[in-house]
Amino acid sequence: MVAALAEQPSSRLLKHIIRCYLRLSDNSRACDALRSCLPDMLRDATFSSCLREDPTTRRWLQQLLHNVQGPRVALQGGGGFDHMLMN
Repeated sequence: MVAALAEQPSSRLLKHIIRCYLRLSDNSRACDALRSCLPDMLRDATFSSCLREDPTTRRWLQQLLHNVQGPRVALQGGGGFDHMLMN
């Protein structure tokens, strides 16, 4: 679904996908699984243009990455994904 979203971006669908992953990351076993299977497109700047327009979804993605990878991602670049949104 995330790969298809990269082909045809939809801010609304991205918001729902990120929220689902975020809810999964609340469970410790699911969070462990997400460490190895969270799509790379959610970890890089693939959706930065959609996230630029939606601070709530951007915050959810930052929290998801914090939950999955620990505090070092949230601190990277001084502000999580904010450094990728500056173009």
